[in-house]
Amino acid sequence: MKKHSPTAVLAAVLLLVAALCACSTELAAVEPGSIAEIPTPEAEVNADSTVRIVATRDFGRELMFDERLELPLGSSAMAALQKVAEVVTDYGGGFVDAIDGVRSGFTGSEKTKRDWFIYINGIQSNVGALDYSLQPGDVEHWDYHDWGFQQSIPAVIGAFPEPFLHGFDGMKRPTVVVYSDNLIKEAQELQDGLVSLGVSDISITSAGGLTVSDREASNLILLGTADNELILELNRNWKKLGLFAYFENGNLVVLDARGEIDSTYRAAAGLIQAAQNPWNPWGTGACENVVWMITGTDEEGVKTAIDAVLNHPAQLQYAFAAVIASGEIIRIPR
Repeated sequence: MKKHSPTAVLAAVLLLVAALCACSTELAAVEPGSIAEIPTPEAEVNADSTVRIVATRDFGRELMFDERLELPLGSSAMAALQKVAEVVTDYGGGFVDAIDGVRSGFTGSEKTKRDWFIYINGIQSNVGALDYSLQPGDVEHWDYHDWGFQQSIPAVIGAFPEPFLHGFDGMKRPTVVVYSDNLIKEAQELQDGLVSLGVSDISITSAGGLTVSDREASNLILLGTADNELILELNRNWKKLGLFAYFENGNLVVLDARGEIDSTYRAAAGLIQAAQNPWNPWGTGACENVVWMITGTDEEGVKTAIDAVLNHPAQLQYAFAAVIASGEIIRIPR
């Protein structure tokens, strides 16, 4: 097991940036699609030797490009990015200053808190792009966003079915779907859906049946309302985990990119958000496993969130998190 010091993690967060785009395009509307419509590795030509390179802006709301590449084994994330975009680097080549003209606010004259951050399979990397060696099937996602409120957002949902499929740095942890009462059917359906996408070593258990070792060492997908003990613990630490939504007095409170309240939902609202697993002994910067919360204001809301993952995964692509309300999938923050 790799060990990462807090100093190394902090240094990586401060260096994870890349650049401004003069030729970006608006994120096109994506037609709803079932989980079975996401191509599995076996369905793609040479999929096991390719990687995806993605660049977006504003927490995945605006797509710049999404390219597939076949690369020599051991190629760095930086080398892959330079194959699909015009990249300007700084600080000895390890800091991405600009991508296709979109420039880091850190190095700009106005010193704005807008920068590029790199995610591998939905996990914010704890090493720079020069130091990460891409593995077959990896999704390398760069997003340019404001970090004034949340300096670090350790995990996102927009690379689904990653990181359950390929993990991070070639290391894939087991996945455990943890369900609250009355959601065993949905847990089984989610397990079957992930298996159909090529995810292996996946199991389901009730919230009371989760072992300490599985909680620490596995990827977790939590199905339940805010009173679920595990979700309740995560909710108490929402700011530290880099989240933009939390439950308060039975309501779902959603924040905008600046940390201001954007909206509040009282009933039948679902929420999908992710963090690096805080129960991992090495912390939320270890890049070893994640926890996904598929939750809601009530059981109806939870089921709408599960339905979004199972039947409309294309609408979650590039998203950092999502709220489901009144039949609409809303990407957050906005």
